Amino acid sequence: MSEEENEVELRCTIELMARPKEAAVDSLKKILATAEENGKKLRIYNEVYSEPKELEKDFYSVYVTFNVSSDIESLFNFILDYAPSTIEVIKPEKVDLPISSLQTLLNDISGRLNEMDQTIKVYSASNVLLQNENSELKKKLNITDENKK
Repeated sequence: MSEEENEVELRCTIELMARPKEAAVDSLKKILATAEENGKKLRIYNEVYSEPKELEKDFYSVYVTFNVSSDIESLFNFILDYAPSTIEVIKPEKVDLPISSLQTLLNDISGRLNEMDQTIKVYSASNVLLQNENSELKKKLNITDENKK
């Protein structure tokens, strides 16, 4: 099977929030450029950028919709690295994937999920410790939530 026959084409959207307004679209352009550089086999095209929408004072939401083509393994890595908010498969209608490739993809997904789980647990534990330290400091300084009002 040729490389073109193994190519998968997706239509994706990546969203972000940024400040100031000028940084919003620039940040998305950098994300796509980095994705294309890092994923040597990725081809990103047909980018359409939204106008930045102000959410709060000087805080903007923006998104880009684009096509990306590559082999399925590279696309899975792209999705895991950049977490597009929407993904539409444009082509092909059917994918023939060897079991070894599927196993690699599933192990990559599992590995990433485990990394995220560990990170969440570490930050959760740190948060609990900080809350406990904060409570202890409030007690020592005789600060109550009623004092804030």
